[in-house]
Amino acid sequence: MKSKLNRGIENKVYIGIMITLGVLFGVFFTSKTWMYDDSAIAQTPYNESINGLSQTTLILRSWEYNPNNQLMEVTIETVHTGTDAAEPTFTFKTKGKESRESYPAKKVYESDNVMIVQIENVPTEYHVIGLFVTEHRDKNILKQEYKRQLMNDSEVATTALEEIKESDLPKPKDVIVVGDYREIEVNKNLVTKSDKAYQKETIIADMNRIEQEISIIIDENIPFQEELVTTLTKDKKDLQDGMEFETEEEQDETKKEIEHKENTISHAKEQIEQYKTKVKELQEKYESREEKLNALLQPERQTEKET
Repeated sequence: MKSKLNRGIENKVYIGIMITLGVLFGVFFTSKTWMYDDSAIAQTPYNESINGLSQTTLILRSWEYNPNNQLMEVTIETVHTGTDAAEPTFTFKTKGKESRESYPAKKVYESDNVMIVQIENVPTEYHVIGLFVTEHRDKNILKQEYKRQLMNDSEVATTALEEIKESDLPKPKDVIVVGDYREIEVNKNLVTKSDKAYQKETIIADMNRIEQEISIIIDENIPFQEELVTTLTKDKKDLQDGMEFETEEEQDETKKEIEHKENTISHAKEQIEQYKTKVKELQEKYESREEKLNALLQPERQTEKET
């Protein structure tokens, strides 16, 4: 009887140990989802210029992750800021910061100024992912640049101009766009879509950004400058009214102060006009995007009417 009792107690102890170990393993492997992480956030800022390439400025627009299918999707806007007549192409590589493991990356959509890159097989325990974006300039353009450099060198033989090898050309430049799990949006519905679906999403996202930019200018920037003009105009009048009670020396100082305020008022008014011009440009840009979206959705709407 005692032996059975001891065995029963031992079994309960073993079960308790196994449960505890299971909980500890679960805590260890899922700790990033609930434990405070005080390490520095490594995320590349969203909606800011990323420099470092020769011909292109990049802007990170979004970064999403679906833990169910271990799929990431990165949306990058490209701005051609160089002088090359032919815009460059891009290739992509990814690597985990901690694991140093590489993950497959491919471009699934590209428009005039947007690239969508998917990263596959990213484990749920990832922390920081580096997306290496390499810019490949047109080889003919590179050869012409190299020839011009050689021609400026009087010691280079003429025959050397016709013997340019690919290894002589400058290496492609790259930048690293970094994703931190604390700044990457979890989207459990993320899957690879059709070109049309990506085009639709890209246009809508662009329209939303334009609306937001217009709102900031109208609701914040212009009112701030208008309030500044009102305040400085009142200050200027107060200074002018007080001059009759000042000495000649004090009046000279007041005149300088009034002139400074007038210059600031003038600059603020110019800024307001620039903002108004910017709003008009953004509204035209929004209308252009809206026309594109309507044209894209027209077949769908026609089908809905017919059904």
